[in-house]
Amino acid sequence: MEATAPSPLRPTARETPMNLEAPFRAQPSSIEDTGVSFGQMLDLAVKTIYYGGRPSARDITKAMALPFNLVDQLLSFLKREQFIEVVGSGGLGEQEYQYALSERGTERAMEALERNAYVGPTPVPFEEYVNVTMEQSVRQIRVDADVVDNALHDLILNTTTRDLVGPAVNSGRSMLLYGDPGNGKSSIAKGIGRMLKGNVLIPHAVDVSGQTIRVFDPRVHFPVDTALEEEEAEEERRAAGGYASQRPERRRDNRWVVAKRPLIITGGELTLADLELKFSPASKFYIAPVQMKANSGILVIDDFGRQLVAPKELLNRWIVPMEARVDHLSLLSGETIEIPFELLLVFSTNIPPQQLGDEAFFRRIRHKIEVGDPDEEAFLKIMKLVCEANDVPYEEAAGHYIIERYYRPKNRHLRGVHPRDIIDLLIDISSFQKREAECSREMIDLACASYFIDDREEYEQQNRARLANDGGGPVAKAS
Repeated sequence: MEATAPSPLRPTARETPMNLEAPFRAQPSSIEDTGVSFGQMLDLAVKTIYYGGRPSARDITKAMALPFNLVDQLLSFLKREQFIEVVGSGGLGEQEYQYALSERGTERAMEALERNAYVGPTPVPFEEYVNVTMEQSVRQIRVDADVVDNALHDLILNTTTRDLVGPAVNSGRSMLLYGDPGNGKSSIAKGIGRMLKGNVLIPHAVDVSGQTIRVFDPRVHFPVDTALEEEEAEEERRAAGGYASQRPERRRDNRWVVAKRPLIITGGELTLADLELKFSPASKFYIAPVQMKANSGILVIDDFGRQLVAPKELLNRWIVPMEARVDHLSLLSGETIEIPFELLLVFSTNIPPQQLGDEAFFRRIRHKIEVGDPDEEAFLKIMKLVCEANDVPYEEAAGHYIIERYYRPKNRHLRGVHPRDIIDLLIDISSFQKREAECSREMIDLACASYFIDDREEYEQQNRARLANDGGGPVAKAS
């Protein structure tokens, strides 16, 4: 019989108040409940034993992320068919029995590895992956002004920029953050991650008609302590005067990881190949593309326009996903599967948008937000915050001196990142000189000479004059 990729169920994501709890999926109570064929589970069991040496039934249960009663059925079948044998016991009870492959079992394990070398938690069925992804879609989240202000509290932004971020997040679609470098675009993207609170379910792996796609990636998915999270949520409900939740009697399905909503940031290294399923000829299974790993969360394309692939090609690849909320991925067999595209897609660039594409190009991106240069008042606020964060005594005269000395004469643009960088340099210099960090002209000039390359020659001339006059006290006193 020819295998065909299943068509996903396509329920509509409902818009509901923010839910901090991940969806609940109970552990399967029978082999049929797993959604995976008995033969695949047997193959996974013998591969687990093959790599485990002499694992106990408890070890196999943990590795396959299944209840013991299901693993016991698999082991009983394998013993009956003489694929495995009991070779010892680490304690009392059947869960402590240790198993090894027979010669016949080793042959089966090698055949199974030839078909698919995946070893790990049992995959979840593709249809269930689609259902869970829709259930925890970012489109269900609604943020308000307080949430936005709290998430961006450490950024000094103009009112227009701050007012546009919330609606873009609530759309659950796509946005473009553009503007000159060093004004907080990446920081805004990270702040959006703080807005989208709550936990989601991430499958270790997904089964598609016998093919395995590994989804969970510890580099971008961060598990949470579910027991602690549920206890805190229960206390919040009681404090708010609500009823205690009716907790399910059955345990969670361990094939799903309860994790924070993913926030994945990728930059100039992104290629079109990263947006497709990766198949390893050696392992015989697939690795999920970056947008599938980011489902239920945020995907940030930083430095948009500086990838090896042209911006137009990258955006053309996502035209259908951004509009239809589904993406199409191809298996090695030529079959195509349709996966949800339930994520907030954020493009960030310091290249003028007109250089990246035309009007039709940017019409595909729903929200466009310019992150501009701070004015002098905002620049001084940022410098004060940076000084306070680093325990450096702040003097407003020092900020004015920097502007008058290093910006206004050269018509240099103020950047939001400059105060942080200058104060960091000032601290490094003070540490080397074994002095307390202070905003003196001497220290500021030395830091700016390191930061603004075109001012280095002027600094050397000024320093020679200062040494001749024996100056260099704190700015506030010298003015």
